[in-house]
Amino acid sequence: MRTIPATKRCLAAALLMAISASPAWAEVRSLSQDWRFHAGEATGAERTTFDDRSWHQVAVPHDFSIMDKADGQPPFDRDTPSGQDSGYLPGGTGWYRRDLVLTPTEASRIVRLNFEAVYMDADIWVNGEHLKKHRYGYTAFSVDLTGKVRAGSNVIVVRVDHADPSSRWYAGSGLIRPVALELLDTVHIESESVFVSTPVAAKDRGVVAVSAAITNRSNKAQSAEWVAKVVAASGVTVAEARQTHAVPAGARAERSQELIVTHPRLWSPESPELYTLVQEIRVDGATVDERRTRFGIRSVSLDATNGLRINGKRVLLRGGNIHHDNYMIGAAGAPDAEVRKVALMKAAGYNAIRSAHNPASQATLDAADELGMLVINEAFDSWNKSKKPQDYSRFFAEDWPQDIDSMVISGRNHPSVLFWSIGNEIPEDGTPQGVETARKLADRVRKLDPTRPVTQGINADPPKSTKQAAELDVVGYNYHAHIFAKEHEQLPKLTMYTSESLSKELFSYWRAVETQPWVIGDFVWTAVDYLGESGIGWMGYSQDWQKLGPYPWHLAYCGEIDATGRLRPAAYYRQVVWKTGITPISAFVRQPKGTEDLPDRHLYPITPPHLDWSLEDVHPSWTWPGQEGKRQEVLVYSELPEVELFLNGKSLGRKTVSVESEYKVAYDVPYTPGRLLAVGYRDGREAARWELRTAGQPGAAAVSVDRSQLTANGEDLAYVTVELHDADGTPVYARKDDKKVRVRVSGAGTFAGIGNGNPVDISSFQSGERMTFHGRVVAVVRAGSQAGPIVIDIETEGLPSQQVRLNAVAP
Repeated sequence: MRTIPATKRCLAAALLMAISASPAWAEVRSLSQDWRFHAGEATGAERTTFDDRSWHQVAVPHDFSIMDKADGQPPFDRDTPSGQDSGYLPGGTGWYRRDLVLTPTEASRIVRLNFEAVYMDADIWVNGEHLKKHRYGYTAFSVDLTGKVRAGSNVIVVRVDHADPSSRWYAGSGLIRPVALELLDTVHIESESVFVSTPVAAKDRGVVAVSAAITNRSNKAQSAEWVAKVVAASGVTVAEARQTHAVPAGARAERSQELIVTHPRLWSPESPELYTLVQEIRVDGATVDERRTRFGIRSVSLDATNGLRINGKRVLLRGGNIHHDNYMIGAAGAPDAEVRKVALMKAAGYNAIRSAHNPASQATLDAADELGMLVINEAFDSWNKSKKPQDYSRFFAEDWPQDIDSMVISGRNHPSVLFWSIGNEIPEDGTPQGVETARKLADRVRKLDPTRPVTQGINADPPKSTKQAAELDVVGYNYHAHIFAKEHEQLPKLTMYTSESLSKELFSYWRAVETQPWVIGDFVWTAVDYLGESGIGWMGYSQDWQKLGPYPWHLAYCGEIDATGRLRPAAYYRQVVWKTGITPISAFVRQPKGTEDLPDRHLYPITPPHLDWSLEDVHPSWTWPGQEGKRQEVLVYSELPEVELFLNGKSLGRKTVSVESEYKVAYDVPYTPGRLLAVGYRDGREAARWELRTAGQPGAAAVSVDRSQLTANGEDLAYVTVELHDADGTPVYARKDDKKVRVRVSGAGTFAGIGNGNPVDISSFQSGERMTFHGRVVAVVRAGSQAGPIVIDIETEGLPSQQVRLNAVAP
């Protein structure tokens, strides 16, 4: 059963959260609480009688790779096998155990244990019986417990074997996405069978096509009435249909029906209107199952002449790549953390996400549905040939069909999902093996979902790229915008996009989108910073493509949104080039030589054709002590045609900004403390301004929280931001003025993590203490399971202490 959450904060929990109001005949129960965890091997831990009282009590989603070591030290390790790839954070073996108490009625029903993702190579036991092995760390799977559980206590045991090195980025370890129990009547709709599509999506008429399988696991034939309703966001039923089917004992009936919605509200990135399909199964007049599926009515068309059109309107993909980790809570895919990431991107001007290089979480897709983000959902980073010794290629030949199925089936009812990507930078691309594998994967995807195009991220050169692309419906090229014209000659009907691009080459990549109709968008590497691929955004790759940031570098530091959620200068430039109107003008100062606050800038030589992911070293600061009288380069980004820069009220001249100047201009400014003001003009009139002021010493810690109320479900998160300001309220940015911040949580909540975005700060995420980085630190608070006040005490070195109170309310 899938419910629709009441608020945006709860939207990502729809598939797997507890449903207190669920009718007795159909329930999905969250299993987020009361798990016990042990790092390392534990002989006999799969047995029901094993004593786990000394184990850690944890909530899931949970990532044990970011847990402090047994001696209390931070988890980073310079000698971990994955090294720079994982950000010097370890994998390893871990065990989870949980007691599950069922009533006699519950134990007699159809019982399913649903895991959204376990990283990786997981074994599942229930009551001492080994029931499942699932090896890929990013796909959902279920364990049928029907007849294997009993009234009273049942013991669930999960063993995770994350062998290193398994990935080119930080993967995390453990129960990284939600776990739930599903209880059903013997006659029910198979959750994996539900498929909602909209073959007609026009302003005056929408056709909603529904297919599903009705299963009868009882010992007698049943006559089942299948009722389907389309319910608008207002709660009004706008379409209804019903059928009656005889289902033999132990059989399943695959059925379909269409519902007509007049004058539908169409889903699009600008207007993400959602409906709910409510399906009921009735036996002898009584409802025995109800399943709710949220969907959108929209049309998508794609061709090399008109590009991408949604509901008939051309859309350019303003895209960003993301990895799945959530920084200070690691790879734990807590729904609120996933929602926050999508919301940050939407607010920054993105309209599309590429989930690299693994299937997105349900929370991410739910957030994208509601906020209006398009998603390229990607399956694999490797197929037959490995990139790392312990990666998915070990299992690909045997497991790819089930993992493709899981990705497509769990995502195909989300209107946000635009394309299915079958792989990224596959080593065998363009070879006979690579082409044949792409054909097999694409064919399977199309059978499961014939409504969406199949794509792939290709990093090969012609003719290999051409051969591989010919198997696809739309092709993504990584860092290959220069071959768009040549590939178009060979594949004139195929639409293309940049599936990965360099931030510093934004202008040229986007010009390809603006000037070549068959090029439909660009996805930067990356939109949000992430753990692993250490230091790529500061020093780039070495000439041998192997050396990244040395210990203690652990963040990629290439995200245009930093790991705490703060926009970096590249994000503001992107807003200008995209002409979003969000921030029409902004100004930044190039780091003066000799004042660099991070080590090893361009530690390794980067020469063509090797790529440079490092962002421009410019900063939103006019505080440069020791630079008085020295000339500083000030970069102004503007989508307005004229800009003027003022220093302490004196004009430094007006300059024209246009496509010829790549929407930016530079000023050479002698540093004098005070006020730097950039003003943008349209038709001779001021249209926007941006100001930088010299900051004094820290005088206050400004505390903000992204919400004041949480649900006492053990899962809701609140993000607490602490920023240093001087006595006049000017943000303090200079590294010499950074302060230690301590966060303590009491009452009806717990501390979940803390981070500052500093790529070389290897402090504990769990200690509650961090130095600010450029004047900022962000902590995460998790709601408990009991209602009441949550008290957050914040101590900032040398500044007055503060206390913030939140409220946890009963579900």
